[in-house]
Amino acid sequence: MSLAQGIRGDTLADEGLLGGWAQYIYLRPGVHIISLPQELDWRAFLAAGCGMSTALHAVTLGEIAFGDTVVVQGAGPVGLCAAILAQLRGAGSVVVVGGPQVRLDAARHFGVDAVLDIGSISEQQRLVAIRAMTGGRGADVTIEATGVPSAVGEGMRLTRDAGRYVVVGQYSDVGPASFNPHLDLNQKHLEVRGCWGSDVGHVYRSVQVMARYAKQFPWTDLISREYDLSTAQAALEDVASQRVVKALIVP
Repeated sequence: MSLAQGIRGDTLADEGLLGGWAQYIYLRPGVHIISLPQELDWRAFLAAGCGMSTALHAVTLGEIAFGDTVVVQGAGPVGLCAAILAQLRGAGSVVVVGGPQVRLDAARHFGVDAVLDIGSISEQQRLVAIRAMTGGRGADVTIEATGVPSAVGEGMRLTRDAGRYVVVGQYSDVGPASFNPHLDLNQKHLEVRGCWGSDVGHVYRSVQVMARYAKQFPWTDLISREYDLSTAQAALEDVASQRVVKALIVP
């Protein structure tokens, strides 16, 4: 099957053209449609994409309070959006733990207070750094947005006693994680909340937030490169290799 055939929808799926970077998409009767406000450019919304609604769900579950220290594990679209939303929730300090450099630079560009590069410092060094930033306590709220199972145990240890840990990055099953239930959970009275994706309400709120704060946060700066349909495979490869923050395919 050629990409062109898939775009026309004659061989993509028996039920019709339902999505996938096409110029036209069939919307089933009754599907939810959310209009973009006039002041929100479509490129700006796609710059955050589904990552924003997922991050909004996670940050809402995190119940971030004014002055909280928030650690975000992961510097992809979900992690970056969570770091931005944490600032809007009144966080006193936001730290992004992740990589590579292009994404950490984006985190700085969007106002986070500190970044920790997982490619240059060890897990123990990251723990020491977070403890030093918080007077030995750890983060009030930690949000995992990595998709890497081993990050879960680390995130639990980065969070303070009686803190809150939101796991949003484990969207698909990529394997088990290990932690010490006594030291990492019970003794700390740690509150752990799972977050799987988003619903239409989160998408609606994301649109409102992005429109309201478009001047404060230049969303399109998340887009590293635009691609047409003929270079869609290159877009996927650039995302997989983390050479970009956000790849935008424009038919």
